[in-house]
Amino acid sequence: MSNILVFDVGGTFVKYALVQNGKLGNVNKFKTPKLKEQFRQEMVEILHNVPCALSGVSISMPGVINPETGFALHGGSLQFIHKENLLELFNSYFDLPVAVHNDAKAAIIGEMNEGQLKNIQNGAMFVLGTGVGGSIMLNRKVLSGTHQSAGELSLLKTSTDLEKADFLVTRNGIQALLRPFAEAKQLDLKQLSGELFFEALQNGDPDAISVMQRFTDALAVQIWNLQATLDLDKIVIGGGISSQPLLLDYIQASLKKLILPLSHLGDTILETIQPCVELSSLGNNANLLGAYYHFKVTHSK
Repeated sequence: MSNILVFDVGGTFVKYALVQNGKLGNVNKFKTPKLKEQFRQEMVEILHNVPCALSGVSISMPGVINPETGFALHGGSLQFIHKENLLELFNSYFDLPVAVHNDAKAAIIGEMNEGQLKNIQNGAMFVLGTGVGGSIMLNRKVLSGTHQSAGELSLLKTSTDLEKADFLVTRNGIQALLRPFAEAKQLDLKQLSGELFFEALQNGDPDAISVMQRFTDALAVQIWNLQATLDLDKIVIGGGISSQPLLLDYIQASLKKLILPLSHLGDTILETIQPCVELSSLGNNANLLGAYYHFKVTHSK
């Protein structure tokens, strides 16, 4: 029996689960530690409480990570893994076969194997949550790039003001919904959550609708640019924000507005350049499943 312990390390929580013979078990979580030693203690305690012999451990986490060597150039919000060899680090924790990958790339691996990108040749993924992540798959291979940073869609520029820090991460993370909504309602930002915003949106609140339209208009521009550049079969929207079904309706409306000036090209041409966009079918489990499939490939070599 194959038993793989998988972790998805986020900026706020670390989720984990046991995958037994390819089946993802119950997902649990703990608050992401700020210090390396706390991180080690939490993970080792979880391993010791697993009620079966393990075949290995696989971790999905933020940062620019080389999955073959394990070297993390930086760890995103996790300062303690900057310029750290993660394979060596986790081998010292677990004394088991280990694999590690960037979180957005793990998410697309999950979608490739069990989600929206199964049997798809060319695709990409926007991961919308606290921040923005991204990954690209061409000819069924995850694109890494020269510096392991291919698909860092959070760094896409969103304006022509070259001196302004106007990047996708500021336009399509959760704060891009909450901050303008709080301003419109004259509320303290600390009083708001994603759940409250989407509840207002579902109830037809005009301010929530306006904020959401601006949010998906900005996203639609980058979806369009990615499609025009790579000619993809499908683009998947994942992350916590994608759990809201209304999101897809707003994205489609934004894309429709964007495409309108090209209507003179005719349906035949438009069908070849119009992006096919879907919400993730795996939700928050995409990273965990991706970590599992990455482990399988890594340790079958």
